[in-house]
Amino acid sequence: MCQSYRKPCACGQRTAELFFGQMVLDEAAVRAVYCPECAATVEPDPVAMVEDNGWILELDPDVLRAYAPRMNMTPDEVTAEKVFDGDFVTWVGFSPEDNIQRVRERREIEQRHAGDVKAHFEALKKWALEREQRFYAEGWRKAQRKKAAYG
Repeated sequence: MCQSYRKPCACGQRTAELFFGQMVLDEAAVRAVYCPECAATVEPDPVAMVEDNGWILELDPDVLRAYAPRMNMTPDEVTAEKVFDGDFVTWVGFSPEDNIQRVRERREIEQRHAGDVKAHFEALKKWALEREQRFYAEGWRKAQRKKAAYG
């Protein structure tokens, strides 16, 4: 079973929810998360950090190198970007706060269409398609990869 982990950003104002796919890594691989506001104070590190729409996820390069073979990489080629894009450590959903946002949006739809099963189903279907397009238009990495994979 894969696990998720909530990590406050460096300034403590926001929280990212991370997903550890394929049960290779866990929270020990995560050094820090930076929201767009606190990301401006960080010096980029292409080995340890991956940027996604203003957010930065910083991973521990030593942990990544130790687990590189389990991710089909050599220790010399492993980077935070490859780990993120390989879904070994990534957001739950399309963005760091997507899980919370998704629950809120679904509740609004449920309240609006309470008692009308067909309208509720149609609204959810429309919402799911539109939100994926919205994340793509906003430039989120996972939405970009999904669009590239499926067109």
